[in-house]
Amino acid sequence: MISSKDIKIKITDNLSSEYIETELKKLGYDILRWAITDYDKNNYTVNIAYVEN
Repeated sequence: MISSKDIKIKITDNLSSEYIETELKKLGYDILRWAITDYDKNNYTVNIAYVEN
């Protein structure tokens, strides 16, 4: 089943797609797509679509 949700990821000085994808993998998600939708002084809000086990 494919699901979507918002995830908070800590802001980094060197933002890259590799950084975001590595952080999402650390959280255990099988990601289909992602997009940064918001941010504050500490976190990016990343909306993800993922395969739910």
